[in-house]
Amino acid sequence: MSSGYNDRPLAPFAGILSLGIGDTMASLVGHKYGVLRWSKTGKKTIEGTAAGITSVLAACSVLLPLLASTGYFLTEHWISLLLAVTVSGLLEAYTAQLDNAFIPLVFYSLLCL
Repeated sequence: MSSGYNDRPLAPFAGILSLGIGDTMASLVGHKYGVLRWSKTGKKTIEGTAAGITSVLAACSVLLPLLASTGYFLTEHWISLLLAVTVSGLLEAYTAQLDNAFIPLVFYSLLCL
């Protein structure tokens, strides 16, 4: 899905970041430590969502300097990155079905804005 341009270095990693890191950490932390549920009938927790958002931001803070050392231009602003990660994390918390297909596309789109 990458356009091949050098201006959005995190966009090709949207699926890995949102599902591989964010969703995995949200599931692990939410299952083990989650107490506060988003809804009475749902199983997703606020603690899991916070862990997913935090883990994606931590991964980005490691990934961006690595990409910069390989020649990528760092045009990623932390405010827009924080907004993209938070919106996709909250959307994952509120989505009941097909979140594994939908969230990476939304995250990719937000990273490309």
